This record gives sequence, structure tokens and C-alpha cells, in this order.
Amino acid sequence: MKKLIKRVLLGVGLVVGLSVLGTVWILGRGGAFRKIEPHFAGNCETLPLDASAEDMAIDRERGYAYLSYLDRQSIVKGSATVQGTIMRVDLGKPTLLADPALAGQPAFFRPHGLSLYIAPDGVRTLMAINHPANRGTEPESIVIFEEAEPGRFVMVDQVSSPLFNSPNDIAAVGPRQFYVANDKATGGGLAGALQQLGIGASPLVYYDGQEARVVAKDIASGGGINVSADGTTLYVAETAGMRLRILDRNPASGDVTDKARIPLGTSPDNVDVAADGSLTIGAHANTLALIRHFISGSPAPSQVLRVIPDNGGKPAIDEIYLDDGSNISAGSGGFTYGNKLLIGSITARQVQVCETN
Repeated sequence: MKKLIKRVLLGVGLVVGLSVLGTVWILGRGGAFRKIEPHFAGNCETLPLDASAEDMAIDRERGYAYLSYLDRQSIVKGSATVQGTIMRVDLGKPTLLADPALAGQPAFFRPHGLSLYIAPDGVRTLMAINHPANRGTEPESIVIFEEAEPGRFVMVDQVSSPLFNSPNDIAAVGPRQFYVANDKATGGGLAGALQQLGIGASPLVYYDGQEARVVAKDIASGGGINVSADGTTLYVAETAGMRLRILDRNPASGDVTDKARIPLGTSPDNVDVAADGSLTIGAHANTLALIRHFISGSPAPSQVLRVIPDNGGKPAIDEIYLDDGSNISAGSGGFTYGNKLLIGSITARQVQVCETN
């Protein structure tokens, strides 16, 4: 009997020990123990807004920044009536202001991911993910806008598909063609649990102008996506995987193949492709703090990385901005225009406008 009791106690101790170690590992992986030391080589000012700009798209030829504009802070608190829009900031003006970029939009519009496509003839198309009022029961959609005059857009189409199961970001590659990065697995159960451990489960979807299809099944929560200037490379931020996925893209078919997976040591969000081809990636340095932020409103760190995927045969990763949430909380992306760095947030009603030295 004593031997049996000892074995039972040993087994319980082992289970408890493994559970504690597993919890510590998960917390450590999410940055819970990371010391946040704010830094930025430049100066920043705050552009106050009435809503948050979780994502942006930069028209570098015209000097416009388009903001995915939605009062997500009110939505987190339970408001069911909040609607959003797309705003425009003229980055060439001495005083930055956000003004409306749309001449018309859907009756219900809650924008998330945003992408701008500029055709060879200069015609501009702006696309936005639109979340319905009742997520999970009503269809998710992609709203397509065309430019009616410089910097002003009108709605021309709205596309839905069951494959847009949990769309987070979009990469426009044509006037009606785009990729959608889903941030959750289809269904749940084991697939969802594996996803939280960084093991791929979310589908990457391509819409060819007529129909949608899955082109990659193993994305570890697609939090951001963008495309290279020549259209041959996709960059996907795998938030749960804490890495950047690089995919070769066939422009004719839309098919993709794995090229590289770059560990980032943090949870990446939106991806901006800078004028020089480098990537500017917003990230969440402490996901536990981000969860607390959604629950209680406490500050969450904001982080921005600059990534050169191939810098002499290997990737170069540089943390160019880090804040503990005092200046901007829950930052979701960094977007560049010249020496300007615009930082958006999931919930903060502001954009941080920084200039590098």
C-alpha cells in the first residue's frame, strides 16, 4: 500500500511539475517575463483621433496614409452599434489631420485589414476586411473601393466566402485579386490548440476575381500580410508562430510555395513593405499584457521591427521602436514614408507620428 501511495504521489507531483513548467514556458514564450526598455532613435508626436487605426496603407507616390478607422476600444467594452470608415492623412502637409477617404461605404462597416493596389496605369484600388455585427454567424467580407479622385474612393464591390473564416489582413495583388490571412483555424478543437502553440492551422486564401481557394493551410495565425513591389513574394506575419513566413508567389496562378521562415522572438502583427524593399513589422512584445489590456484597459507594449529578409544571405532584424504602453498602447503596425514612422494601435485613439534621426 505504501508503495502504491508513493507512486500516486510521484505521479501527481510529475503532472503538477509538468503543468507548472508548461505554464512558465507559455508565459515566457509570450514575453511575460521580458523587461521592456523603451527606445527610438528619433522624435515622436501624437496625432489624436476619435478611433483607432489598427492597419494602414501608404500611397508613397502621392504621400497619403489610409487608416482602418474604427473605435475598437468601444467594441472591446461591448458596444454593438459602433461603425467605422477609412480616413486619409496627407503626409506632405506641415500639420497632419485625418479626413474622410470614402465617398460611400457599406451600410454596416467595421474595417480591419487594409491594402492598396496601384495598377500599371496608375488606377488605385483600396480593399478592406469588413467584420459583420455578429461575427461567427454572419459572413465576413472584403469591400473593394476604386479611386474617384486623388485620395477619395467609392465602393464598387463586396466579396464574401466561407473561406474567410476569421480574416485579419489582406494583400491586394490586382483590381479584384487578393490574399486573405485568417488568424484562426477553421473549426477549433485540436487545430485551435495547436495553433496557440505556434503550430500552423490557419488557412491563407487567394481570391482570383471569381472564386476563393486555400493556397496554404499551415499558417500559425495570420496577423498581417503584404506583397513585394514586383508581386512575386508574399510576407505573412505568423502571430502565434512568432515568425515571418516568406512565400514565393506565381502571379499568373496565385499559387504560393514556401521560401523561408524567419523567427522573430515576438508576436508579429501588420507588415509594411517600405520603399527600399525592407519590411516594417508591428509586434506584441508581451501577449499577456495585451490580453490584460483588452480586459482591464491596462497598458500593453508597442513594438516595431525592421526586417531585411535577405541581407547577404541571412535575415537582418532590428528593433527600431519599443514602448511600454505609456506613449501608445497595443501598437499593431509601423508604416514608413520617407523618414516618418507611423504607428497604429488596436485600441488607442491615436497614431504615433515619429521621425527618425
